[in-house]
Amino acid sequence: MMTGNEKTLSGILEIGVEYEGKVHRDFTLRLPTVGDEIDVGGSDVPDAGFRVALMAASLVSLGTIPKGAITYELLCEELCGEDFGLILKAHEDLKKKRKALNESTATSPMPASGSESTGIATKTSALLVL
Repeated sequence: MMTGNEKTLSGILEIGVEYEGKVHRDFTLRLPTVGDEIDVGGSDVPDAGFRVALMAASLVSLGTIPKGAITYELLCEELCGEDFGLILKAHEDLKKKRKALNESTATSPMPASGSESTGIATKTSALLVL
């Protein structure tokens, strides 16, 4: 089961991540930002681990693990493949939810030539989905 507001999505991992002797299963995820991508791209994370590092950056919470401890290294060492799949699914579901929200609320008049208004409403989106 997943819950959340328009900017995050929460769920429960099947196996969980062990940290300091406790298993953490509840998570909340936000969409990664361009800043997250820049930070991950500029780190020592190998190209094959880019998605894992990006997910670590976009996890708002993972149980009671301090945000600063939710790292690429922690996920590589403790997160099983099935649970990573759940996080990826939550990411896709959140993208769909945000896209649907944007499409339902982002109608604005756009001038045809760029100089005069035509009165025709077109859908616009300020959200770039990667």
